[in-house]
Amino acid sequence: MGTYQVEKIDKDSRARFIKNLLNDIQALQIMLKKGMIESKVMHIGSEQEFCLIDENWRPTRDAIRILKAIDDPHFTNEIARYNLEINLDPEELKDNCFSVMEKKLRILLNKAMQTANKYGNKIILTGILPTITTQELSMEFMTPNIRYELLNNAVKLLRKKDFEMHIRGVDELSINHDSVLFEACNTSFQMHLQIAPDDFVASYNWAQAISGPILGIATNSPLLMGRELWSETRIALFQQSIDTRSSSYTLHDKLARVTFGNSWLSGSIIDIYKEDIAQYEVMLTNNVEKDSLLELKKGGNPKIECPQFAQWHYLSLEPSLLWCN
Repeated sequence: MGTYQVEKIDKDSRARFIKNLLNDIQALQIMLKKGMIESKVMHIGSEQEFCLIDENWRPTRDAIRILKAIDDPHFTNEIARYNLEINLDPEELKDNCFSVMEKKLRILLNKAMQTANKYGNKIILTGILPTITTQELSMEFMTPNIRYELLNNAVKLLRKKDFEMHIRGVDELSINHDSVLFEACNTSFQMHLQIAPDDFVASYNWAQAISGPILGIATNSPLLMGRELWSETRIALFQQSIDTRSSSYTLHDKLARVTFGNSWLSGSIIDIYKEDIAQYEVMLTNNVEKDSLLELKKGGNPKIECPQFAQWHYLSLEPSLLWCN
């Protein structure tokens, strides 16, 4: 992976990035056609995000030192200093794989809990931590990671103004803020499913079809900033926290960065990436070190870096991905 840049993107940088992205997509298309993607074995994986709180149930700023003390590659930081994430190893989808995954997750959570206790912290699993206030959304609570800084600057550059949040439920929340740290309020347990390339279209569509009922079962985050809002406030919070559109009426025709999509998929996964490129303005560019298409033509097996970062660069969200989250 190359280095990222977010200052006003010039035409040459944009053209190079899109060229590399299109080459990666073309390489992926060739790999799918030649059967170079694993298809005989199915795996599942998962991520568990959690909050760090003090004795008064308020978010702390200790994630970095706790992460260092845990010293385990299964753990990683999140955008805020009061969040951490556990990434479990993939398990083959068979036999008692879910029980195995649960056992491993409990072991890692206990490890996090014991380490956090040494620093006067507790961990809590919750969709939105109800005790977060605007104080914990200031830049001093952002994890010092170039990825988050660039994301924040990119959205602000496109918006040309501060972030606006307006959510109406039982109560109403309307607030302006100067960073994307509203997104840090959201945490979740995420499941990942590896499927055969030939099954992608069908799996995408059934994931889209059942996302509503699954979401209805899983709702657990009605509270934000002391207000009772949606039954699942994380949807509106995620949608608005990284929306690059201004509230100006002249910009209402722009597409939202977070969306459930607009149709059933009938082609392949390639069509999703192509649609994102066509519909969304580039937010970030990076200096790709290898041309995946050239590497593939030389007989290599490229990592296809650009597509996996396309969702971040364009910040669109397909329905099946939202369901997984």
